[in-house]
Amino acid sequence: MKYISFLLFTLGISGMLSCQKGDSHYYDYQKAEQLYNGSIYSYLINQKGTYDSLALVLERLPDLKEKLNQTNNDITLFAVNNRSFALAVENLNVARKQNGLPPLYLEDIKLDVLDTLAQRYVFDERYPVSDFESYLDGQSIFSTKYDYEMHVLYKVLTSSGLVNGGQQQLMFSDVNESIYQRYWNSTTTATVDFKTENGIIHTLTARHEFGFGKLTAYLSKN
Repeated sequence: MKYISFLLFTLGISGMLSCQKGDSHYYDYQKAEQLYNGSIYSYLINQKGTYDSLALVLERLPDLKEKLNQTNNDITLFAVNNRSFALAVENLNVARKQNGLPPLYLEDIKLDVLDTLAQRYVFDERYPVSDFESYLDGQSIFSTKYDYEMHVLYKVLTSSGLVNGGQQQLMFSDVNESIYQRYWNSTTTATVDFKTENGIIHTLTARHEFGFGKLTAYLSKN
């Protein structure tokens, strides 16, 4: 009986430790910190293993890199992590292989396509989560460079059976230039309101595909 109790205790500890890896790394890693003494860009490049792909994209897009690094700016970034980029590249190359085309990677993607998609996550204003609370149907916001319409809907998750008693969350959508929600592509945040000297970061879930599927749509046939 003592052996069984010890085994169950050991398994419980192992389970708790295992939750620190895998997907939980993307969801929980910044819950303890909500303020960073530096720029958005500085924060991103110092999160090794999380935003390396985004850092690579910014090296290819120096104007956007500079924007995120200037501490006198007011910016909101919906941050895309490594896994989201990997998913986009994987889906792109599956489609390209079916069409008899060689694979492409982030360092190969045409700059105009990369810039078009990356800019849709950046906005020239600080948008804390509180800005969206009073909009029952959500709110449209427009990207920094191309004035592209995105949509944000505020949600509060259920916690321990208590409706609206859990974590605040934003649903972030590419409206695809349509007023009909059935044509929208949406994802959600993992964390919100991470503050830096020049703006706010809302981190997107690791299940999000960078570009909302448009990388495949743009580059799978040529």
